[in-house]
Amino acid sequence: MTRAAFGAILPAAGTGKRFGARKQFLDLAGRPMLHFSLDCLTSLEGVVEIVVACPPDGVETTLRLADEWRARSGAADRLRLGVVEGGARRQDSVRRGLEALGPQVRWVLVHDAARPLVRREDVAELMEAVCACGAAVLGHPVTDSVKEEAGGVIRRGLDRDHIWQVQTPQAAARHLLERAYRELPAESAFTDEVSLLEGIGIHPRLVLGSRDNIKVTLPGDLELAEFLLRRRA
Repeated sequence: MTRAAFGAILPAAGTGKRFGARKQFLDLAGRPMLHFSLDCLTSLEGVVEIVVACPPDGVETTLRLADEWRARSGAADRLRLGVVEGGARRQDSVRRGLEALGPQVRWVLVHDAARPLVRREDVAELMEAVCACGAAVLGHPVTDSVKEEAGGVIRRGLDRDHIWQVQTPQAAARHLLERAYRELPAESAFTDEVSLLEGIGIHPRLVLGSRDNIKVTLPGDLELAEFLLRRRA
């Protein structure tokens, strides 16, 4: 594993509208969901700092969860763990997290706090890829037929041989993310860091990730995550 200095940003400022609750504060198998991502990221050599971007009214709760994690984690002594207020959009939260990272960080991992099942070995491979290519993302090829919709009907089919479903972490050299935020209009909307980087002509390398790296988004996803977690044991 590379010894380059990585920082990780965990955007966790969402309202959980589709789920029906702020899922980042829920428990998974008796533990705060946030702790699973912290466990994974801090187990990797090279990750020296993590910043959690939380809702403005959730700072106290997030600090408490961070303190609880520090109390049980042997990695806490070698790692800086910070909390910042997130913004109205994911890209705003990531930007605030990026600004909060220390100057030693050269490479950045952005990981959804609502993806608690990410595998250590997948992130390790992603870290190697980003150091070689400048930008990389976990994902996997789609297996279902994919259609483009217009007005509630299928407009055309898409060639699934060239379509991947991307996950997180999404990784990039810090200077590329900073350049994207600097050069692109503030009103531009981006759903993830891949689309942000594409806005300045950067095309991240795809790294095959595990399909159980699901995002807890809809009702029922928490129970699915618990099932997948038990299956790993």
